[in-house]
Amino acid sequence: MWPPYIQDDDRGLSYDIVAAAFARSGETFALEVAPFSRAMRLAQNGEVDVIPALWHTQARAQQFLFSTAYLHNELIFISLSANTLSFSGLSSLNGKRVCMIRGFAYQNLVSGYPNISVISQLHLSECLRQLARGRVDGVVADRFAAAYAITHHFQRDIFTLHAQVIASWPLHIGISKTHPRSRKLINLFNQGLSDIIQDGTYQHLLSQYPQIDQDQGINPIPK
Repeated sequence: MWPPYIQDDDRGLSYDIVAAAFARSGETFALEVAPFSRAMRLAQNGEVDVIPALWHTQARAQQFLFSTAYLHNELIFISLSANTLSFSGLSSLNGKRVCMIRGFAYQNLVSGYPNISVISQLHLSECLRQLARGRVDGVVADRFAAAYAITHHFQRDIFTLHAQVIASWPLHIGISKTHPRSRKLINLFNQGLSDIIQDGTYQHLLSQYPQIDQDQGINPIPK
């Protein structure tokens, strides 16, 4: 799961947008919720057809076809409000313990910083628990996902969501190149996405997932 993008109740912002885009061509799908690392293995093995929320990397592009981006994710750093930790970019985290979600592509961002100790967890909520308990110094995560998790599971004021954006990643659907309809499905999604943007459905779906603060919002228009 990756709330609020993918949730365990056949909902989530990514699920809603992807389902609406495919519905324009009569395509339907059932959501199978799994930790991200397992979902990638299932797709690579042909056991699932679509990864509904995927960042593009060169390594993944060898195995997956990617759609037009339908959202943008902003990666930020989160620390405890009680700590006086100053964040001015990844280089300021040397010697720190940082939690990230296992299997996510942004772990590559810290590969050039060998003095950052990376701790991986399956879920963002577990990273935040580790931070609340003082077991890590901070968390790197998507701004909207972090704001959502904190609102639903923690006291908002114990965390600081630092304003500086570490990286901005376009979000796509991904379909294994071995899928017999991979190119067709990507084209259907892209056309459906264009249609739901044009008729206002896209903006309506975004409105169902209000941000905590205006400056924590996602980019509402794919580019």
